[in-house]
Amino acid sequence: MSYTTALISLIERAESAYPTCHCGQAMAVAERDGALWLECVTLAEPAPGFVGKVRSIFGHDRRLLLAAEELAA
Repeated sequence: MSYTTALISLIERAESAYPTCHCGQAMAVAERDGALWLECVTLAEPAPGFVGKVRSIFGHDRRLLLAAEELAA
């Protein structure tokens, strides 16, 4: 299996296993500091003001898919 195929498979399995955050929003793949994460879409663009403060109180799901070292390999 090629690296690309394995990476796509990993992402598809993660999205299938964790389709939504506990807050109810969708989960999406994101690259942060060289690592690959599956995280709540609200983390991509934090809302300003009161809404942003309320969201930050409850926290959001974030799962590491591949560490930076593994992704660089």
